[in-house]
Amino acid sequence: MSSTQHDPGPDQLKGILMVLVIFGHTFWQGVGDSWTKWMIYGFHMPMFLFLSGYMISMARFGTRPWGDLLRHYWKRMIAAWLVVSVLWLALQEPDAFESMQSFLEVLLLRPAFHLWYVPMLFLSVLLLRLLGRPLNASPAARAALGVAAVAGALLFQTPLKELVPQVVLDNVDARYAGYFVWILLGVAVRNGWFPRLGLWWVAPVVVVGLVARSWVYTSDAAGPWWSVAAFTVLSLGASLCVPALRDALRAPLPIVGGALRTVGHHSLYVYLLHPFVTDALHTPEVGWARSMVLGVAVTVAILVASCIVAGILERVGARRRRFRGYA
Repeated sequence: MSSTQHDPGPDQLKGILMVLVIFGHTFWQGVGDSWTKWMIYGFHMPMFLFLSGYMISMARFGTRPWGDLLRHYWKRMIAAWLVVSVLWLALQEPDAFESMQSFLEVLLLRPAFHLWYVPMLFLSVLLLRLLGRPLNASPAARAALGVAAVAGALLFQTPLKELVPQVVLDNVDARYAGYFVWILLGVAVRNGWFPRLGLWWVAPVVVVGLVARSWVYTSDAAGPWWSVAAFTVLSLGASLCVPALRDALRAPLPIVGGALRTVGHHSLYVYLLHPFVTDALHTPEVGWARSMVLGVAVTVAILVASCIVAGILERVGARRRRFRGYA
């Protein structure tokens, strides 16, 4: 979830998406038990994955030395993810430490709660780097990978998962294969393999997706395929809005722009650490209205605390750099 230091657009957009992620995690209700949570979960992670893919320029990435690539991602996200994963499992799933096999299975194949994002993104990065040369050189290779990504989404994120052996579904997170299509779509738009559409073209798709997603939630007649269709339309429309939103957010938003940029710039750490706070809010006895108010308050508190901590760490880092300069 890293981003450029010069363009505030990705950071502000990631900051907005982080608000949705955090707020969604404050709900004690399940996804199907809250209209607000149902709508948020209809597009926010596909948008995040699309943005991650959109940050990849295959012209440079496809020929990047493997050693440099692995060092970069180790420092930027793998090391932090590993530390937080061990801490989360120690607090939430201590049985994972019964054996090395069970620990590795939970860590890598069935990550707990929110910890799936980093390994899924890293595996996608490795695949894109491995196929970098053919993808850059051959439209047929790009089409083949696109077909494979769509097939993965169909097999692991739709009722067609019945065709997948149960042992696979029980032991491997379905999002590894099912969500890769959103990263690939971001890569495709960034690198000109798929057309970049203007906001006026994709806004109607978003509206249709919102209406369809809401209808699925409220209707008893909507079957699982209607749910898949609504999710796909909404996620596709929202994801294709990312390039235009990134451009629009290059100008800092009034009042909250600085905070959003800080949260977006440090989004990996905010993403990894915020569930330690939101997990304590799963208290149905407070009621729906109080739960909403509490969720908003906690979301704001987490964002403010993130900005304060980031500011302190940045000042400490600046002082160290100045000290080294004088040494």
